[in-house]
Amino acid sequence: MKILNRVVTAAVATLTAISLAGCAGSTGSTSATNQTDGGEPSGTLTGLFSSYFKDTYEQIAADFKKKYPKVDVKFDYQGGDVGQLVMTQLQGGTAPDILTSFPGGTIKDPADTVAHLSSTGRIAPIEAPWTKDVPDAWKPSVNYQDKTYAYPGALQPLAGIYNKTKLDELGLKIPTTVDETYQLCTAAKDKGIYAYALGLGDPAGPQMLTYAQLATLEPDPVKFDADMAAGKAKYTDSVWVKQFEIYKKMGDLGCFGEGALGRSSDQAVQEVAKGTALATVSVGAVLGQVQKAAPGNSFKVAPMPATNNAADTKVVALPGFVNTINAKAKNPTAAQAFLEFMGEAEPSAIYAKGFASVPVLPNDAYKAPEELATFAELIKSGSYAPLGTVQAEVQTQLNQTIQSLILGDATPRQVAEKLDAVYKK
Repeated sequence: MKILNRVVTAAVATLTAISLAGCAGSTGSTSATNQTDGGEPSGTLTGLFSSYFKDTYEQIAADFKKKYPKVDVKFDYQGGDVGQLVMTQLQGGTAPDILTSFPGGTIKDPADTVAHLSSTGRIAPIEAPWTKDVPDAWKPSVNYQDKTYAYPGALQPLAGIYNKTKLDELGLKIPTTVDETYQLCTAAKDKGIYAYALGLGDPAGPQMLTYAQLATLEPDPVKFDADMAAGKAKYTDSVWVKQFEIYKKMGDLGCFGEGALGRSSDQAVQEVAKGTALATVSVGAVLGQVQKAAPGNSFKVAPMPATNNAADTKVVALPGFVNTINAKAKNPTAAQAFLEFMGEAEPSAIYAKGFASVPVLPNDAYKAPEELATFAELIKSGSYAPLGTVQAEVQTQLNQTIQSLILGDATPRQVAEKLDAVYKK
């Protein structure tokens, strides 16, 4: 079964949130007498969101209540697998009005994705002016059959997250070419630290660097996916081999430090926060973790170069959580009003800030913080790319075989050969 990139990346973002959130709150929705006749919103509005982003949603909810004082907002916040909880509640008829969902997907996904939920009639189309402003690149994330079913939220990077304070202290700079990346690894090692702390010991950790650099190496991931499905392309004949060559050279140079294969993503965050490592490569949600761990330091998100022409470099942009409306919402009027409100300039900017991301919808009210300025500029200039399609079997094989590559037990071409061997047409 194929897993569309948007589902894969949303799952990565979810795993990050899970590690931070813990468990909280109850699982039921609140029932009340609600305005459902299309008039002015009133009654009780319920919703289910990740507890990690509670402060963000509460701020938006407070502003929403100022606009619609007759609505009593009662949101529930959960740790753990919010997507699975949504599916359980939908099946049991206890789901709230507003749902946390994953972007994109396919109609066959047995998961909380926009495509699956909309095709099965579990979420309702959104009626809001902003739906016409969704950029074409992200319409597949929130649309189904030419209707918009989700508030697109914000784009998070999959990129390098650098401890800028430590770099400045050592007189080092964020690399803009692949050779500069190698040089950073050597310079860091000379100073008794290392360059990139990766979660190579986690089941999904090794893939991060590969995906981060493929945005630059693969100019048309959609065509590559189509060619793979048609039997016209192979991983062994693609730029994936080039990325694996970069990966191996970085490993040989000591870029990932001692004991790299046993390091978890959480440990990698702590290494960067302490300045033992200069950077990690992960999704944007991790930025909040390192900032919390080292509040006195400054950090910077930057793309991972894969060539020696800085102008070639693109950053991976990932749509994170999206919000949808339960097709059986007890208060559809208030639910529609809330998602319409979410798309306005100020709430959208609040949302992006809370998710350490940039808005999907064009937004003049949003000003990127310094740590995200480079990412925001790349999005604005179009120097970004989504990920291509990745099969679950290929993803698993990739993560396992990268570890062999680092150990010297597999060559870059052998990694690609193993991906070809598990690929299902």
